[in-house]
Amino acid sequence: MKKRFHYRSFVSFLLFFTIVWLLISGTILYVSPPGRVANWQHWNLFGFEKSQWQAQHIIFSYFFVIISVFHIFSLNWRNLWSYAKLKTKSGFRKKREFLVATVLILIAFFGTSFELPPFSSFFELGETITHSWEEEQRKGPIPHTEDLTLNEISTDYLKIDEEEIIKKLEANGVSVNNESQTLLDIAADNGKSPAEIYSILVPRAQQRSGRGDSGKGDSGRGYGRMTIEDIADDLNVGSAEIIARLKENNIEAKSGQTIRDIASEYALHPSEVAGMLRDH
Repeated sequence: MKKRFHYRSFVSFLLFFTIVWLLISGTILYVSPPGRVANWQHWNLFGFEKSQWQAQHIIFSYFFVIISVFHIFSLNWRNLWSYAKLKTKSGFRKKREFLVATVLILIAFFGTSFELPPFSSFFELGETITHSWEEEQRKGPIPHTEDLTLNEISTDYLKIDEEEIIKKLEANGVSVNNESQTLLDIAADNGKSPAEIYSILVPRAQQRSGRGDSGKGDSGRGYGRMTIEDIADDLNVGSAEIIARLKENNIEAKSGQTIRDIASEYALHPSEVAGMLRDH
């Protein structure tokens, strides 16, 4: 006789494996470097890049919810319904347990929302670990440099002719399809990191001396893509300070906005907005 397939055991195994993988992926994301560093250095752990770990965590989170719903409302529906009817007739007796559980959930919710200890300390520790990856020599010249196309690098950044950039890359064994490719795309096609591609265009000695850096030394070029938080990080101040500096110039800004969006809203060039921040 064929053995019967036990769905309860099957679902239990699924839940166990899903929880373990969520714990692993969540821990890795908790200590992983910021996206701009991960992308720039082609960071990976156990063969997975940060974006792949994020995808794993998201998919398995939904998988966990679906399995849990199936477990509760399919396999245990009769028991759940019988329990609900019994409690309806006899009255709800576990009031103390219900109250304690509710209070704990509310503490976690509001503690996280308003960044209260110990929840804030947990996230601060994560931020500390995350930014410990971010050494100066490991960062791109501006946040998300890997998303710049060769055309943008040529026109707005290095001021080198596109053909010269392509020839320089090809001379170093890097294949390029066209000037619309980003550093990230070129790096992926050639099995390198965007940092390695950039090092071919701008030697490390020039990077250390600040040449080719569009941040503080180039009239704001390259700032357009940066958010309020990126600018604050670049200038070593808090995001509230950046917002305050802009407000002094009659510009209302909020967290998450890019310099390009702010400039567009006030009919300015990104370099003008960047100048207000640098010259403070």
